[in-house]
Amino acid sequence: MSLSLKAYDTATIEKHAEMLANRAHKVWKKLHPRFEKQNIGVFRIYDRDIPEIRAVVDWYEGHVVLGEYVREQTAGMPYLDILGQAMREKFSLSEEQLHLRQRQTRPLDGARYPRLEKKGERIEVREGDLRFLVNLDDYLDTGLFADHRLTRGWIRDASAGKHVLNLYGYTGAFSIYAAKGQAASTTTVDMSENYLDWALDNFKLNDLVDLEKHSAVAEESRFFLRNAAREGRRWDIIILDPPSFSTNRAGQELLEIQRDHPDLINEAMAVLKRGGKLYFSTNHQRFQPEFTRVQAGSIEDLTEKSTPIDYEGRTPHRLFVFS
Repeated sequence: MSLSLKAYDTATIEKHAEMLANRAHKVWKKLHPRFEKQNIGVFRIYDRDIPEIRAVVDWYEGHVVLGEYVREQTAGMPYLDILGQAMREKFSLSEEQLHLRQRQTRPLDGARYPRLEKKGERIEVREGDLRFLVNLDDYLDTGLFADHRLTRGWIRDASAGKHVLNLYGYTGAFSIYAAKGQAASTTTVDMSENYLDWALDNFKLNDLVDLEKHSAVAEESRFFLRNAAREGRRWDIIILDPPSFSTNRAGQELLEIQRDHPDLINEAMAVLKRGGKLYFSTNHQRFQPEFTRVQAGSIEDLTEKSTPIDYEGRTPHRLFVFS
């Protein structure tokens, strides 16, 4: 028989809210000047730092995105609202500058990443000399993953004259970096035409208008890889950053990264040019690499080096480079 966890009382929630706001503001005061010098407007300021407060908080150009991890202790309680009110007061935010959402691990049923709102409002954010459009209300994820800030820089530095393939490309951030690094071409692949349209807007925002060099393909990435292999197509650099789980519109499972990553990596390696590099990343929190079946000459784990300072002490992703 399992024991139910006791729900938090109001006093406990208010104490949590005060602790969260104080901790997040302390980190923001430390990081904000440093990131401003680098012209970076998106960074994390809280990531489950206090064990009993399971939440993440991100800064977006004066906006705060607060996500609570759903738990039995907070079910039916105004936990997120009270946390949000404390953050609003501590950071002197308007209602429009605070964005709340609930996060959970893999749901038992229903959409894994359901749409939250339909506002359609986007803001520009800075990352060095580049700009990206983010949506802080409509989706669980905003359109830019700050934890791969350093990885994107590496891709830019390596892309001059190279043909770059960005699989599960989302809103195209890796492709933007490669294009700014003078890539000979970029190919962005994603199932979602909405995300690819968003990627196109990011290209335009960064004055990357030579779209003959920068293509987008609305297709499931594994299907794309199999077709590309049959056609003999090859790339110098491949970014493979899949979701932990993927389903089609009918709810049928297309990918489970722990189970499928050896085959997925091999399918990507099949279209990698000799001497090229494949960057494979996952944010699956319990990921266990199984590379014995992977057909690669070398494998390097760059997880620690690719973790930015605002994620220090956490492992927001795992990153491996195959060649």
